[in-house]
This record gives sequence, C-alpha cells and structure tokens, in this order.
Amino acid sequence: LTVFGSVAFAADVSLTTVDKTPPAELAAPIVSKLQPKALQLVDGDKILFEFWLASEVVLKAKPESATKTLDAIKPVALLGALLVPGDRRDYRDDELYPGAYTMRFALQPQDGNHLGTAEYPYFAVLVPAKTDTALEGFPTEKSLNKASSRDTSTDHPVIISLRPFSGSSGDLPKLNQPAPDHRSLVVKVPGMIADKREVSELVFEIVYYGKGKK
Repeated sequence: LTVFGSVAFAADVSLTTVDKTPPAELAAPIVSKLQPKALQLVDGDKILFEFWLASEVVLKAKPESATKTLDAIKPVALLGALLVPGDRRDYRDDELYPGAYTMRFALQPQDGNHLGTAEYPYFAVLVPAKTDTALEGFPTEKSLNKASSRDTSTDHPVIISLRPFSGSSGDLPKLNQPAPDHRSLVVKVPGMIADKREVSELVFEIVYYGKGKK
C-alpha cells in the first residue's frame, strides 16, 4: 500500500523543516508564492520528498469550521510544490516520476466513475514544473487534470489525497496516522479570499503513504 514509496519506510519516516530555495525547475511566478522553507520527509539519511507550501492559498469562501477547511479552497488554487527524488507511486498507485511538481487543489469528479475510491473527495493534482508556469495558468479543473495527465502512462492525473484534520493541531507541521494503512503530513497554511485581506488558518493533511481503491 503506497503513495510515494514502499512499505518499508512508512513507519520510520521523520519530518525535518529547513530553509531551502524551491527547485530551480519551478517558474518564477510560482516560486514567488511559495514559503522559503522545505518540509522534508526523511527515511534514515535518505530524503523521500520535499514540500514547499504556498505562502497563501486562494479561497472561494471563509471556512465554516476547522474541519471544513478544504471545502473553502478555490479549485485549481496553488497549494505548494513538491520535489520527488526517485520513482514513487501516487494515490492511485500509478507511476510518479522523479522531478519537481506544482500542487494544485481539485475535487474528485462526481461523475459516477469514482464512487468508493477514496474516503474524501479532496486532492492535490501534481503538474510537472515545466508545464505549470503561471499562477492563473489553469482556468478549470479539466484543464488542470489534462496538464497533469499529459506525460503519464495511464492518461489519469497524478494525485495526492488530502484529508480534513480534526485533531488537536498543536505544533505544526507534524506527521500523523489518519486511517489504517495511511500516513500523512499535517500542515497549516494561510488562506485568503481574492481581493480581501482577512486571513484564515487552513489546517489539513497531505497523505504521503496509502492508496485509494480503483
């Protein structure tokens, strides 16, 4: 059961936060909206993944509650960036190739083809850095999914499962086990409705280990 790697590292992963410039492959407009710290998931002396969270996530509305944070995020909003050092698998257990990716928010399509595949409908869609170069580059989720799936072997977007967080946040970021056979990174990022200056605190989970049902 894997998202980004093998069963062997699931229980031994540690989290490190370091000051580090985002990958050079990312376009300048994307980098300008990222925090200057990398969240590294480490297995022994091996870095498995590096995340750079957005400095501000665009919202469509103010979150109704802490557990409904993800419902408030605007579709295709930039969530951050991810560096994948080696071959991994995504939440569908599809290939995730090494490289730098942007992470954008999307909802699982309600078309009848995805029933029972995931507990929650929230996902980060991964787009290769060379393909995602403008903050407003994707007007719709359809165009986002097309860009993510362009270089895949399955013609399906590359995805990471996101989950609402209902526990005590305490010091974040941190690692968590939200469900059997799942491991996650709990993060906190600022959220803001376009053209407004009221900031909301967004807390949610990025699933780095586990997989959905096809």
